[in-house]
Amino acid sequence: MDGSDPVRRLCAVVEAEGPVDHPYSPVADVVESASAAAGVDQIALQVLPSGLLLVLSSGVNEARVVSDLSRELRNALWRLNRRLSGAHRLRCRISFHQGLVRLTDEGFDGQAVRVARDLCGSDDLRAALLESAEHDLALILSARLLDELAYPESTGLHREQFRRVTATAQGRHVPAYVYAYGEAT
Repeated sequence: MDGSDPVRRLCAVVEAEGPVDHPYSPVADVVESASAAAGVDQIALQVLPSGLLLVLSSGVNEARVVSDLSRELRNALWRLNRRLSGAHRLRCRISFHQGLVRLTDEGFDGQAVRVARDLCGSDDLRAALLESAEHDLALILSARLLDELAYPESTGLHREQFRRVTATAQGRHVPAYVYAYGEAT
């Protein structure tokens, strides 16, 4: 992929709430552990000022990636946080969107990257994470993505477990779905 050839990709952005000195650590360790456990190996990571951008290779099973990566990120956070309390716990927000992505001199760019970043920083997602001290992970998917991936196509993504929102960021209104995970099962 080069700057002149945009390609459809699944993008995710992970941002942390909690004891993080630099956006890369310990979030990157948790994301890398979750990616390995989910069997997601066709991934490019890019450090952002507020977290990490994950760009998946084209052709991945998007429903499996969203479901498995979210589950394993929740499990990795549980393992990290199980002996911690309060402000010492790492809590994360993750967003998913798909669309055209291009590689530029500054890194990955495109509509999918921008929407994923906006969704991850949305007030709706932040509020979902703060609803309960038990929530270690809050997830937001663009409505277009969940509409394409939801059950019966994916047994791990059920629309009824999500709350519909209209995320607003940078003057853009994006229909989306939010879900906050509690303890790992």
